[in-house]
Amino acid sequence: MLVKPFGGLEAKSTEVERMNCPPYDVVDLEEAKKFSADTHSFMRIVRPDSIAKAGEDIYEIAAKELNRFIDEKLFIKNEKPSFYIYSQKMLSHVQTGLVACVPASAYPEHIKRHELTRKEKEDERMKHILATHAHTEHVFLMYKSQKEIKKLMRIDLGKHLYNFKTENPDTIHNLYRVEDSALIQDITHAFQNVDAFYIADGHHRASASVRVAAEMGGSGEWNYFMATIFPHDELQILGYHRIVKSIDGSESDFLRKIKDAGFDVKKTYNKPPELSKHTIGMYMEGEWYSLRAMDVDDSDLINALDVSILQERILDNILGIKDPRTDSKLDFIGGVNGFEDLKKAVDAKEYKVAFYMHPTEVGSVIEVADKNMIMPPKSTWFEPKLRSGFLVHTF
Repeated sequence: MLVKPFGGLEAKSTEVERMNCPPYDVVDLEEAKKFSADTHSFMRIVRPDSIAKAGEDIYEIAAKELNRFIDEKLFIKNEKPSFYIYSQKMLSHVQTGLVACVPASAYPEHIKRHELTRKEKEDERMKHILATHAHTEHVFLMYKSQKEIKKLMRIDLGKHLYNFKTENPDTIHNLYRVEDSALIQDITHAFQNVDAFYIADGHHRASASVRVAAEMGGSGEWNYFMATIFPHDELQILGYHRIVKSIDGSESDFLRKIKDAGFDVKKTYNKPPELSKHTIGMYMEGEWYSLRAMDVDDSDLINALDVSILQERILDNILGIKDPRTDSKLDFIGGVNGFEDLKKAVDAKEYKVAFYMHPTEVGSVIEVADKNMIMPPKSTWFEPKLRSGFLVHTF
């Protein structure tokens, strides 16, 4: 696979803690507004709707804000094409990846996906890229781990460019700039032995970047987009949980239907159950249950996923939730939020029932992508997330 160094915009080191923010698509509008209240927050660029007034063009706002950041020297142009090594430490978990540009032409044959995208979300990101003339956020990629590459990622590069924490104090982010031409060549050569990259997060950013490259045509930086690429064996996936607003019937009737749908149901009272493959936790009316799916065909790669089992047997067949992307009765809670958040949502009477999910395995994501198959929506929650706002790839 081709990886290319780039001369991007780098955040001013003394401002990076104010500037960095979560990816645009993991916060809602109210959360985005809280970040954007700080005039140095990058959220103002990736979520311009958070500062737009009625009738204003949000894409024009994004471009103006990016230019303001440059004019105020919050971003400084790195004139020498470079790679970056991005390391994240979340409690005892450490993952280290390469920040580089990758070719749009490699998608989807060699930059492989495991989720479908929605056209309206692609359109929104495409307009954002074209308006700002920039890839403002990383696409989170992984590759099948190789010792040679991991060894290069551990080279001592001296003082870090950035070292910062976020609103999540459990995670430390470090970034190093790779400027040495010999090391850049070694890294480029090592990645030539990688057959494919796999999208962990950022399916819409990747697809929109590909569409921008096709629309602009010709040769130029727009034919490459910014990505951070990790070895698969350093990544962790947490469960992506479901919460449902109503069950259309009594609790006892709902439990009976779940048993009839092929689950061994056991009440664990006030304690969430131990999760394992094909065992789902459920919280309803102040009590926890263990739902163990029976008669699962593990040779069926997609239908054997726990998110598929839940969707087909309970959400669809019992609750009538046919399309989890659009049904207003269903919401999702990311894996970094544990069972306490599920319990809180149900206890507050905002939701009737919560489903506590076992994580999808990283190997399953790769296998699905290699077979050109698609997982159900919200199958994976990679954690820690990449931060935005300290590097921008411009064209």
